Amino acid sequence: MVFLASAQNKKWANGGYQMDVQAIQDLISQAKVVELKHRHLRKQIHSQIASLHHTIELPQENASHTLFRFIVEYIDHVPVFLEGLRQASEAAGIERFINPFLDIAEENFLSPATHNRELIGLDVLLDKAYFAHRLIEEVNDQYLAKTGSTLIPINMTWSNLVVHAILGETFANELDTIIEQTVKQMMRSQEIYNKTLFENFIHQRNPQEWINLWTQWGCLSKKMDIELKFTAQSAG
Repeated sequence: MVFLASAQNKKWANGGYQMDVQAIQDLISQAKVVELKHRHLRKQIHSQIASLHHTIELPQENASHTLFRFIVEYIDHVPVFLEGLRQASEAAGIERFINPFLDIAEENFLSPATHNRELIGLDVLLDKAYFAHRLIEEVNDQYLAKTGSTLIPINMTWSNLVVHAILGETFANELDTIIEQTVKQMMRSQEIYNKTLFENFIHQRNPQEWINLWTQWGCLSKKMDIELKFTAQSAG
């Protein structure tokens, strides 16, 4: 089960939040070494590929390998995405709205795994990567509900849906519930997330300037040429 960070031990330096990107990258590098030896993630994908074809449109050839590459990039994306979000929010002057959630995502990713393995593999980090990406997506959804405008001009929905399918409906839904409760609790408990402050921020910001800061980001699943398709049964 995912570790729910307390968001109390924030790392601050020179008046700003400092993310330990190197620690996240090191953990991912170590997990890749474990994967090379044990192939836990590849085995998981191979065992699920037939059922996943019902919801994910995969290439006809090398479907398992393509999906594996997508998942590795999805995990690799975490430190780049979080650090990019930190820098962009700081440049836009909205770091006070973003940093508490970055702290939660970082603490969760670096927290000790509850699995009975000495070294963490990519299969374990996939849970943590999903938590990080879905957390930011949920923050965006809550901002939209409160202000009528998205906070982050990025769409991770398709990528997260792919990983949701890989993790399995039951476990992924449990993570989604934890994420939704975490975001709502944070926004209820801290004054900076009240409706007036949000509305003031929306009216004062320069939308185009903020979008320009995010032009380097795109939908990860589109980039990897993996698309979702929903059957008539699942759509109903």
